[in-house]
Amino acid sequence: MKRYVFFPVFILIFSAGIFSTKIFSDLLPEGKKRIQYSFELTNIDSYPGYTFIAYPVNNSNGAPYITANILSQNKPVQLACKFGVPVIYAVKNEDFNKAEFDSVCMIDESSPRSEKLNEFILNGKFIPSLKIICDSYANRDAKYNFVNEQFGIESINNDTMIIKSQKTLYKDNNNNTIDAKDSKSGFRDDVVSPQEQVGSYLIIVIPILALIAIITVLVLRKMKK
Repeated sequence: MKRYVFFPVFILIFSAGIFSTKIFSDLLPEGKKRIQYSFELTNIDSYPGYTFIAYPVNNSNGAPYITANILSQNKPVQLACKFGVPVIYAVKNEDFNKAEFDSVCMIDESSPRSEKLNEFILNGKFIPSLKIICDSYANRDAKYNFVNEQFGIESINNDTMIIKSQKTLYKDNNNNTIDAKDSKSGFRDDVVSPQEQVGSYLIIVIPILALIAIITVLVLRKMKK
């Protein structure tokens, strides 16, 4: 009898695992929609003696593709807001080997590419600054679908670079700016935090797991009769 009881229990547990994984991967947080986030440095041209790099950068919503980006004036960098938080670095032009950088970024396999980029940054004369923290969800009824955060370089010396967020633009599907907030406006209440994302998922998953547990108990009782 024990041999026959084990099989349905295994099937139920296995199915629960698949189902809950599907929920976590496919469903948006309750009441939220996915948006696209990008950032840019607005005054790169004021520092012609430096090259600016963001690393690690992932702009894939599927399997992560970690790389690094050379930042350019008026060219936003899009982020998927997961699998890595990029840091903005500065390096003097004479200390930057662009040919080697391009070669490393072209490595096909993700893990070796990431390792080589780490070595390239750590062994170079790169000056780190702030991390780019972003979210890819907003309230479902929000009128915007794109967020562009603009940063400005305030100063660079031999080992320190100060960069601050200046303005955040909210745009619709037609690239119309429907709202703009400067860096003194405080937190954006309509962008969900990671804690809220987890909470929304748990609200869905916990009742489903409880139902599976009840079904398992009923099946076991029936088979014992």
